[in-house]
Amino acid sequence: MKVKLKKSRIPKTELRSFILTLIATLVGVFIAILLTNSGIQKKEKVDTIKLLNTSRLILSDTKLYSQGMSRAVNKIEKDTTYNNYERISQMKKDNPIPFPYLLETVIANEIVSKNISEYSHSQIYTGLINLKKIANYKMIETYELLLSELIALIDLEIQYQKGELDVDEIENRMRTKRDELKKLNPNKNILEIRTK
Repeated sequence: MKVKLKKSRIPKTELRSFILTLIATLVGVFIAILLTNSGIQKKEKVDTIKLLNTSRLILSDTKLYSQGMSRAVNKIEKDTTYNNYERISQMKKDNPIPFPYLLETVIANEIVSKNISEYSHSQIYTGLINLKKIANYKMIETYELLLSELIALIDLEIQYQKGELDVDEIENRMRTKRDELKKLNPNKNILEIRTK
C-alpha cells in the first residue's frame, strides 16, 4: 500500500504571517527570560546584603561579648581579695572567648559565596583562621582587632554589593583601615595569615 502525499501550497501571506509570529514569540520568550534572570539577580543581591548585615551583627556581638568577658576577667584578676588562680582559670575555662561560628555558615551560604567579591571572600576566611588561632584571653586585644577588621571588611563589601565601590577600592580602603586599627593596638607578637 502506497500513500501519496499531495503537494500543498501555502500562500505567501500565511507563510509571512507564520514566520513573523514565530519571530515575535521567540523574541518575547527571550525578553521574558532576561527579565526573570534580572529579577533573580536583584533578589540575590538584596539577599546577599541581608546576610552580610547579619554577618556584621554576629561579629559586633562577638566583639562586645569578648570585650565584656575580658573586662570582667581583668577586674577579677586585679581584685586582691579574689586573687585565686584556680578560680580565675576555671572561670576562663567555663567562659571561653566566643568564636563567630555562625559567620562561617553565612559565608558558606550559596547566595553569599556566589555574589561576594573574591577579595572579601578570601579575606573573611583568612580572618576566621586567624581568629581560631588566637581565641584566648592572652590574645584578647589582637582578637578584638581582627574582629574589628572583619567588621570593616563586611561594611566595605556591603557598599560593593550596593554598587558604591569596586573591588580595588575595597582593597585600598581595607589596607587603610587595617593601618588605622593597628595604630590603635600595635601588637607585633602575632603572626597572621594573609592572602594577596
